[in-house]
Formats: sequence, structure tokens, C-alpha cells
Amino acid sequence: MRPDLRAYLLGDDGRRVFGPGPVDLLERVGELGSLRAAAIDMGMAYTKATRLVRDAELAFGFPLTERTVGGTGGGGSRLTAQALDLIERYRAFERTSRWALAAAYETCFSGFADVARLGCVVMASGEGTRFGGVAGEKLVAPLAGTPVLERTLAALPADLLDVVVVTRWDAVEDLCGRLGVRCVRATGPRKSDTMRAGLEALGRRAGCLFVTGDQPLLTEKSVRSMVAALTREPTAIVRLAWRGQPANPVLWPADMLDALARMDNDTGGRALLAGHAELADRVRLVEAADERELDDVDTREDLARLEDALTERGI
Repeated sequence: MRPDLRAYLLGDDGRRVFGPGPVDLLERVGELGSLRAAAIDMGMAYTKATRLVRDAELAFGFPLTERTVGGTGGGGSRLTAQALDLIERYRAFERTSRWALAAAYETCFSGFADVARLGCVVMASGEGTRFGGVAGEKLVAPLAGTPVLERTLAALPADLLDVVVVTRWDAVEDLCGRLGVRCVRATGPRKSDTMRAGLEALGRRAGCLFVTGDQPLLTEKSVRSMVAALTREPTAIVRLAWRGQPANPVLWPADMLDALARMDNDTGGRALLAGHAELADRVRLVEAADERELDDVDTREDLARLEDALTERGI
């Protein structure tokens, strides 16, 4: 299954004045040196060819072909400079439109039929020095009897997302093995190393959600709302928020993933947003149902506080 597109330019009256047929015709005029020869090559009546060219000339207000005289063929037609410029502009417009259509299709139909689901990279490579203990211990520490990372993973719907956990720690890899969750190793200690490893493991996607592994009260409802926001607007950068304040996780659209993979820092996608003010207009916020969804576990005190929150909810 695939989308299709026919890019037309319409006049003020809504009628087509230029599109796939006329541009093919003009290109063949350029190749063959004759409008009549171009029409024959396309299996088109010469009268229709002349009408297409005439209608486009009237719409654009400049000539597209000019007569040539003499030579063995007894004369013919060649393209004007304006026609060559029009062809180049139209083909660029067509290519850009096809790319946008493909990106929108893959986003809006992600997980449908043979279209790949959106990707999800769970960031689980941090050393957790403020938590204490061995590196990565906080991610497997029990929160109301369930490991922190396992609670985070439970919020990621398998029907919408292909999940990969990226880590540097054996304990995290072991937990993922028990849960049947794909896990790969980060190539270095920085956040950009973790993001790049996850994107490489997932391959081409219409978008990718980046989640910190120590966000255990994140809910599936919020994640589904974020995916729905991207589906409605395939070029949006979607962030979970609380009372208008953006936070994690962040769902990035397809056209930003290469830039994320090329980053070389320890601040993650924040550096991209901070360095490109024009991206701010593309950010869409999804309000969390509860402020606690945005909390992460940095210290043992954080863990105890979240355990109290779960107790209050009777979970």
C-alpha cells in the first residue's frame, strides 16, 4: 500500500493550468525540438498539445515555446527561458510535495496495514549517581514492588509504538530480557549516544518518542494523546506538559530524526530546540492528567515520594 499524488497548479477560476501532463509535454519538446514530435511521442493529439501549451501561456502570462526555422527538419519548437524555469520550479514543487505526502501517510497510518509503527527510544543509559549504588541501579529498583523501568515501559502501547531500550547496564538488559523488550547498548555515555543508538536500531520511522526510563508514573493515556497529536499534525514536535510547562517525553516527527541522530552532546533534543528558534512554532503541548506523570527518579527520596503517591492512589 502506498499514497499517490498528482500536483496541479490551478487558475483563479479553479481550472487546472499546469500539471504532470503539460510538464512532460514541455520536457519532450526540449528533447525532441518539436511540439508535434513531443505530442506523437506521448500518444497525444497535436490539437490537445497546442491547447495545453496555450492555456498555460495564458495563465502564466509568458510564452513557453518559440518557433525555430530551417534545418533538416524544416523547423520546430524550442523552450523559452521562462519555460525552463517553470519546469525546474514545478519539479522541485512536485518532489517536495511527494516527500510531504509520504511523511504524512507514514505518520497518519503508522501501524496500519503494512506501515511501520512509530518508534520509541527509552533512555536508560544514565549512571544515576545521585541515586547511589551501582550504575543503573535506580532503573531496576522496586517502586511499589515493580521495577521503575518496568513501570515506564507499561505506559508505551505496543499497538502504536515499536520500543527499544538503550542502556549501558547489565541489570537493565537483564530486566528487558525477562520482559521480552528489545534492548541495545549505547556506544557512549552521552545522551546523544543513547539517542543515536536507538534511532539506528529502529531504522526509518515517521516519528520517534524519546522517553526517560525513570519516569514511572507516565500513563498510557498521555502517550496515546501524544501520538494522536502527531497524527493530526505530522510535522509537529509533541511534548507532554503540565499546566503549559513543557517536559518529557518528546515525540519528534520524521524530518527531525536525522538532526537528532547527528547531535553530539549530553543534553539531548533540548539542544536542538534551543539552537533553532523557528522550531518553537512547531511545538504542540499535550497536558498530562496528573503532575506526577512528569516526575523522574533522581534520588532515593524521589523514589520514596513516588511510592507515597502510588499508595495514596491505592495502587
